[in-house]
Amino acid sequence: MFLLQILGWFIVSSVLMSFIEHQVHSRLMHRQNFFSRRTAGFQRMFEAHAIVHHQQHYSRIFSDEPVPPGEDKEIRLTLRKAPIKAIPFAAVIALVSWQGAAVFVAVMWLHHWLWNKIHLEMHKPEQRLFSTWPIYKFLARYHWLHHRYRDKNFNVVFPLADYILGTSARVSAVDLQSMEQSGLC
Repeated sequence: MFLLQILGWFIVSSVLMSFIEHQVHSRLMHRQNFFSRRTAGFQRMFEAHAIVHHQQHYSRIFSDEPVPPGEDKEIRLTLRKAPIKAIPFAAVIALVSWQGAAVFVAVMWLHHWLWNKIHLEMHKPEQRLFSTWPIYKFLARYHWLHHRYRDKNFNVVFPLADYILGTSARVSAVDLQSMEQSGLC
């Protein structure tokens, strides 16, 4: 019974994480907003992602452009901050289940770890073990479309929220041809 509860909380937490990733990416990283106009941290996040990541550094998307040592141009999420970011949601979940809260913190950390691995491979290809796996190829194509259509495909790790919220991009014949040329198909 305990393992079923943990599995259930893992599924619920993964779905919740998909929506959190979507909302943070679409509302905080792609748009000037109340927070980014008033606080340096949110302004830095917006500029680093919307300007540096999307417009300046990765203007040629999915290419192996040189990055100075220690500099990742907003490709990675900070793993040590994942549990801190999880606190508001975990606190609410803990009112129902402490196991659920613990699983959510673990899912947030797992999300950040997966994001770092797959997002880095998408932008700085090193032919990691998973880079030929069908699920990675799907996510790479999905993210490629996000760079093509910046108001679509906000999820990187688990795109459920994009499908539910209607923000998944439709692939055109031109997109498919470009993806084939990039080695994504």
